[in-house]
Amino acid sequence: MPRPKPPSRIDTVATPLFGICWFGDPGDGTDIVAHCGGGGSAATGVKNIVTVKIAGAEEDLIISTGDQIGVALSVVRNPLSGKIYLYVALGNKVKSYSLPDGREVGELDVCDSVNALSLNSMTDRIAVGTENGTVKIYSIDVDEMQADPLHEMLGHSKAVCSVAWSPRGNSLVSSAKDGTARVWKDGEAFAELKCSIIDPRGPPPKRIGQILVRGCAFGDLEGKVIYTVASGRRGKAFLSAWELKGDQFECAVRTECSPNPVSAMSLSGDAGLLALGATDGTVILWGVERWKPMKKFPEVHDLPVTCIAARPFPVPLNGDEDGVQMHALSASADSQLAWITLESKSKGGKGSQRSFKSSVNMLVRTAIVTSMCYPLANEMWCKCEDELATNGLGKMIQCIRDDVLVASNSRPGILVPPY
Repeated sequence: MPRPKPPSRIDTVATPLFGICWFGDPGDGTDIVAHCGGGGSAATGVKNIVTVKIAGAEEDLIISTGDQIGVALSVVRNPLSGKIYLYVALGNKVKSYSLPDGREVGELDVCDSVNALSLNSMTDRIAVGTENGTVKIYSIDVDEMQADPLHEMLGHSKAVCSVAWSPRGNSLVSSAKDGTARVWKDGEAFAELKCSIIDPRGPPPKRIGQILVRGCAFGDLEGKVIYTVASGRRGKAFLSAWELKGDQFECAVRTECSPNPVSAMSLSGDAGLLALGATDGTVILWGVERWKPMKKFPEVHDLPVTCIAARPFPVPLNGDEDGVQMHALSASADSQLAWITLESKSKGGKGSQRSFKSSVNMLVRTAIVTSMCYPLANEMWCKCEDELATNGLGKMIQCIRDDVLVASNSRPGILVPPY
């Protein structure tokens, strides 16, 4: 297993991990990382636990989950009360805990094995995706989950892999092993997204087997942009961006993101970065605006990535060490937790032998020219270099005209927190 270069790092943890979440508050810098996993039974000697790392706390909070292994979890803050809660999927149940004390405050019996969960921005609704393909929504009243579901949505024919609320409104998206992602509004079916693993730039495959849509997320505030990642049990994975046109979602772009299936996906809180974990242990940080990988970290894990979390917001958080911002956390059944960053260690060098006066003059001239020319030139190159390489000068000129000089009046992405 090649180790990522510092300041990225890999920590060994006590158990195999199957769920991870990262909560950050850009207002006060609150920084909480929680992960869950275990050995499955007492006979293995490996306990089933949830570990909560709260930046600034003297030690980690350890919560025993008994005979059940946690497979999904979420840390949220109630915007009205300011209280922070942890929700964990444990078999057929969802349990909630108050933070930072770790006291259990609620339990929900879903009656089906829970694979995924998500809370809306007001934390008064929790959505769960189950092994039998059902998606359920429950009400949360005074921080207590209500026993009877508000909505029980049928549509997926196979196990649900992921559920996510839109930052605003009442839209929910779910993805499953049936090759689809589905959008729900007020508990009713709104749209079906049929995901594909056919390479738009290559020949069609001879045979298409089961399509697994491992991840889904809304990419804007209003729920009009959706990202999905799909693959077969073997072979390439494809990342798709969907846009709402009228009352239907259409696939705007589909791109190969990995030569191996992607087993986990997470979108950053500002919707600018997708963190992808592959079955060969590779972690990919994907830039949404340029729609291309920012960096790949090959075979970070010995086993498939089971869970991944993108950085909540690109602002300083209390857990940042030495000013370095981590961009993603990934975990696996190999009992390894990887902290991944795009930043690199600064490298010093010998100073110039120029005189002080000439150096100042050069810096002033450079600053004037750069301030005039750099922003436009950088924008042109960042957005249109791929067109030059793949389609020639003509397409690059068209790209500069359409995407740089005359920019679209709306772009997917969230540049500020919704609340």
